[in-house]
Formats: sequence, structure tokens, C-alpha cells
Amino acid sequence: MDALGTRHDSLAIPVAYMVLRGLRRTYEPQIAAAAISDYVTALVATTRYEHLADTPELAGYRQLHALRGKTGRQFLPSPESLFKLLFKRASWRSFDPVVDAYTLVSLQTRVSIGAHELARLRLPVTLVPTLGGESLLTIGDTTPVTLSAGEYCYRDADGQLLGRMECRQAEATKVTAATRDVLFIVQGHAALRARELHAASLLLGQTITELVGFADAIEGPLVIE
Repeated sequence: MDALGTRHDSLAIPVAYMVLRGLRRTYEPQIAAAAISDYVTALVATTRYEHLADTPELAGYRQLHALRGKTGRQFLPSPESLFKLLFKRASWRSFDPVVDAYTLVSLQTRVSIGAHELARLRLPVTLVPTLGGESLLTIGDTTPVTLSAGEYCYRDADGQLLGRMECRQAEATKVTAATRDVLFIVQGHAALRARELHAASLLLGQTITELVGFADAIEGPLVIE
């Protein structure tokens, strides 16, 4: 399990790594889509985005970015970006059962969760600070973005970047309908430590099993604090 991931000593950012191998998509895609759709409908009807944005879970990501001097729209943390989009649309647009399932857990826990096609990367993955000048094509974009110095990113054993902070994931390792082996990265901050990340990871594994299907093997979670 130690081979899943590490973290650069200069980054005091808690992170959990978990791998699902041989994932079998047992259930119809509508199962996961309905689960997250129902959750979003109830959430939008009973709370406000401004209230969620002020919670310690979401505010902690902004504080983490501010400590590194990374603020502005391009550094909007993925959980906050997700909530902002959902309250704007008042609905969820289903993509893929795995994406629907891990997004549901992210919404429930307010924790940043990323998913990567294990076949398109090489373990271990390391959370490292950027030097500046690194190029990354993120999901849905057609032009690579150049990273600035002082950000942080996940880098695999071959040097491939998996995303920009916990803001955007790389196009190259995104999960697709053909994905059977998945690396999940669950990242916290000063207010979301090892206990919360471990609990979120266990809930993630349970939710994938219930909404998508069983995996041949689950490795982790490996929590690094």
C-alpha cells in the first residue's frame, strides 16, 4: 500500500490515496445518477450556497490557497466550484456512474476527491510544489495551461501531472466508461485531517460498491498527514 502515493516534505497538506482494481459496473447507470440527483434536489431546496461556502470544510481550501498566494477564479477549489455550479443549475448533469458516485461523496463530506484512470499513470503519485512553467491540459479544455511557481500538483512516477492543486484534473488520466482500475485522491487541509479523509475514503468505497458495482480489490486508503 505504501506504493500508492507520497507527499513532498515541504507541503503540510493531508491527502489519502485509494485504488480500486477490477471495478465491475454491475448496476445500471441510472442508479448512481438518481442518487446524486436526489441529493442535489434536496440540498438546493434546503440550504443556500453562501452558507456552504462559509463552512470550515470549504473555507479551509481557500485559506490553503491564500497561504500560497494563489487566489482568484483559476484557483477556485473543486468542492466550492462544484457547489457553485449546482446552485446555479439547481440540478446535476450525469456523466458516468463512477463520476456520479465520487461526486456524491464529495458533496456529502465537503472533501475534494479526484479520480484517475490507473492504466494511464504509474504509481506512486506524489503531491509536489510546482516550479513554474509546467504545462497541463485539464478536462474539457483544448489548450494547455501553464502553471505558476508555488502551486502544488500531483505527479506520477514518470513525471506526468494529474491535476492543478485540487482545482482541475488532467485530461490524460480522466475516468471513462471503459475504466476498470481507478486511483482516487482525497485531499484535505488544516480543518480536514487524517480522520476525516479516512472516513471519506471508506464512504467512497462503500458508495462505489452500492451505486456502481464491486471491485476485485481495494488498496488503501493510505492517509498521509
